[in-house]
Amino acid sequence: MIQPDRLDRFFPITYPNGTTVSRFAKHCPHCKQLVKASAMEGMALLLKDKVFVLADGHCPHCQHGFVVKCVIDEYKQVHAVGLPVFLYRMMLQWGARKHVQTFRQQSDWRLAQQEVETPATEPGAPRGTQLADSAMVQKSEEILGNFMGQPIHAWIMNNGQRLVYERAVPPGGAFQLAEQEVLFENRLIYRPA
Repeated sequence: MIQPDRLDRFFPITYPNGTTVSRFAKHCPHCKQLVKASAMEGMALLLKDKVFVLADGHCPHCQHGFVVKCVIDEYKQVHAVGLPVFLYRMMLQWGARKHVQTFRQQSDWRLAQQEVETPATEPGAPRGTQLADSAMVQKSEEILGNFMGQPIHAWIMNNGQRLVYERAVPPGGAFQLAEQEVLFENRLIYRPA
């Protein structure tokens, strides 16, 4: 089940074709000012090649509350949704469950599970290294976005080596590290600058 959260915590989202939606905003229907995702509470879900958004917005300019129901396609085109809120919410919850079940039936998911369970000393283990957050890791002030409710730092510095953000770990853990890549906090992948 998707847990509603501040909407900006769901972004950036990357489509299968490589297109990324890094942030989201909507004009207030009352005062027409732009309302950012940080002033919205709800959910955003990528299913196949579309992002489904359902949120309650609160305009910081005029204090007007409004509902956001839309679909963003892989070309970043935003389409309004005409369904009632309760029906759209049920559809998103069903879609999220179906997506997880379908993904778990694929061979990629089983392979990813085997990689996670394989000790690092065995052949076939991820080739990169893992790095936990600590006082020894210096993080950039530049934030590229959020993933899993935590900021994505543009770069990190560890033992004098500067590593730049490459990508986030996909849901379900289906990923493989290249030899030079570093898995940071079990959610972000960095590479040498």
